[in-house]
Amino acid sequence: MFSSPFPEFISFFCEHLSSSPDFLLHPEEEVISASFGSSKRRAEFSLGRYCARRALSKFELESVPILRNTESREPYWPKSVRGSITHSEGFAAAAVGLAKDVSGIGIDLESLSRVVDFNIRRHVCVDKEREFLESLPTEQANRYLRIIFSAKESIFKCFFPISQTYLYFQDAEIIIDDKNSEFSFLLSKACNGITSAGFQHSGRFSIKDDLLLTSIYI
Repeated sequence: MFSSPFPEFISFFCEHLSSSPDFLLHPEEEVISASFGSSKRRAEFSLGRYCARRALSKFELESVPILRNTESREPYWPKSVRGSITHSEGFAAAAVGLAKDVSGIGIDLESLSRVVDFNIRRHVCVDKEREFLESLPTEQANRYLRIIFSAKESIFKCFFPISQTYLYFQDAEIIIDDKNSEFSFLLSKACNGITSAGFQHSGRFSIKDDLLLTSIYI
């Protein structure tokens, strides 16, 4: 579905539930899967672990179980690895890199076909983002709102595992570069010794068949 948005030292894999082969979880992962109340959530978890295993195979780490922090819900990766998993609308993706090469990775999938109330911008966006969105035609504004939302999800996934700092929607300001399928961001909050307030960086986004993927790494 999506090609890798990352340089070669980061391994990326994306798959749809209908295309993935029968996949056996590790016993420890089975325990996690069994704790979910719905078959849909169990299928998403299994597909996410399958994608993670395929991504980890680049580093010959595919035999290591990927457990889960019950409070933050983040994956527990091997100590030598940084990574991220996401899923939406029957798709899942995983990206992993060695800790010696990257400090953090964040990816997020969002369905553009799902109806979202434009009023969520009040909770997702800072003032400059809201002013930008409100200056656009409705369809374009809704599209950009999804990108902003997804970009902020990727930012949290990238920074939280290494800093244990909760970044909320209002802690990042996104600027979209539609022509180059990129976004830049400015953090207004420090991340526990990793970055200070005012940190600036960039990420990428791509859209295929009403599915949005955002990605960043540091």
